[in-house]
Amino acid sequence: MDPLTQIALLLINTGISVYILLVWLRFLLQLAGADFYNPMSQFVVRATSPVLHPMRRVVPALFGLDFAALVLIYLLKLLQLGAVAQLTGQGVAPAEIAVAALFMLLLGAASFFFWIILGVVILSWVAMASGGVSPALMPLMQIAELILAPCRRILPDMGGFDLSPIIAFLVIKIFEILVGAAYPQVMAALGL
Repeated sequence: MDPLTQIALLLINTGISVYILLVWLRFLLQLAGADFYNPMSQFVVRATSPVLHPMRRVVPALFGLDFAALVLIYLLKLLQLGAVAQLTGQGVAPAEIAVAALFMLLLGAASFFFWIILGVVILSWVAMASGGVSPALMPLMQIAELILAPCRRILPDMGGFDLSPIIAFLVIKIFEILVGAAYPQVMAALGL
């Protein structure tokens, strides 16, 4: 592969992946009911609004969820995979790209939650040592609560110890295993 193609792949993958992350954060911040006056939230809103506002005219919200953000994430992943296939000369069927995009996004969401929860655990240790968490990081903690709060409800009282991250990590890893196992089966069932 020539250097220009490698540079193009790097720029496409990085640019689209970062924008997918921003749109995903926007969706989760809304889902978590995060403070949109927070500096991090404001950055995410300003970065995603130019694309999301027009999409909301076409894709309505359902059940109070911003489905325009989810559709945008999927379309961006399709664009990324299609561009990579084109640049690398892979003869990939559009249906194969569509299925691969869905599974890659599911695995990406699981990985995202893993790293967010791990970051929140580390931040809680640092906060105890330093006397507080930066307000700019509060939205990330609210996003982690989407997974940690249900885990806390199933655990008995542990006398001040929060073991919910361990349960969350196990659930995330089980989800990744199931999605990874389902991918070849779905591809085979679709004849791809």
